[in-house]
Amino acid sequence: MNGPLSAKALEPDAQRRGGGEVHTLRVAADRVPDEELVRRALEREPWAEETIYRRHVAFVAGISLRLLRNQAEAEDVTQETFALALEQLGKLRDPQALRSWLARIAVSRVRRRFRRQRILQTLGIGRACDAELESVAAPGASAEVRAELAALSRVLAKLPMEQQIAWTLRHIEGEELEQVARACDCSLATAKRRIDAAEARIRLHVRLSQEAT
Repeated sequence: MNGPLSAKALEPDAQRRGGGEVHTLRVAADRVPDEELVRRALEREPWAEETIYRRHVAFVAGISLRLLRNQAEAEDVTQETFALALEQLGKLRDPQALRSWLARIAVSRVRRRFRRQRILQTLGIGRACDAELESVAAPGASAEVRAELAALSRVLAKLPMEQQIAWTLRHIEGEELEQVARACDCSLATAKRRIDAAEARIRLHVRLSQEAT
């Protein structure tokens, strides 16, 4: 198909046809811009809600996993994020900013998990991390690189929650500063200050590691 997808092409009766037809419609739906998906999802069209989920689930899951470093917790946050997003979609002022809005919801759910984790750790019953930064290493990365990423994970875990979140979004997820600020629901200046503070701690870690070798 060339050109914009017509609304008629995605009517519910068309979606109930054979598997090949459904596959074709799914591919076509993936070309629909976020703002149109939001509009159609607000009209309770299931294909639009499904497309929003499929388009952004890897992004939300990645943020959640690398912030929480726990697979089960990250999966819970991912499901909570999309459930809340679809329920509160009418509150999204700029449909073009759907991705960063989803990130903001995910980050808010991560904050709750952080607070609970720290309470549990204080009581001596905290859960161990099972997703260190080694998970973002290239497949052929050396043992030395993986060890350094594991050490970096430990440094990040000691940072204040807001610094961890901002730095991870910027330098691990590769988000632009504006998107980091949106996700963290703060000003650009505040986002930059948090990232710089985390960066200073990380640079200190690198310097001390170099001096120790």
